[in-house]
Amino acid sequence: MKLDANALLAVTSVLALTLIVMTACAFGPPEATQKYISAALMSVLGFLFLNRLWMISRKRKPKALIQPNQPATLIMAMVFPFAMVLSAGLPVIAPNGDYGLMIIMAGVFTGLSIQSAAAARMATKE
Repeated sequence: MKLDANALLAVTSVLALTLIVMTACAFGPPEATQKYISAALMSVLGFLFLNRLWMISRKRKPKALIQPNQPATLIMAMVFPFAMVLSAGLPVIAPNGDYGLMIIMAGVFTGLSIQSAAAARMATKE
């Protein structure tokens, strides 16, 4: 099975979100572990569901973030996982903070990259 650039972006975004949640759970308040895990899941699933409803209501189709004929889109799309990996270091630098908003933002980025991978897959099937 061959993965295209959009699928690889989705995989790296999921891994970066996992890294953020793990560092936030390890260095954040002990009672926030359940909140961080549920925030990550709900932000990804919520983005996918609500954005799909929005696209349907506007009669639009989602597009892939990385276009094969435009190499600059690859560089721009790398910003998502790079920023997520950098933000995973924040709980190490400033422990015992509340990192819920950071996890929600990373979850939205992850949902966007998953939607992009699905759109690229559908475009290749057409």
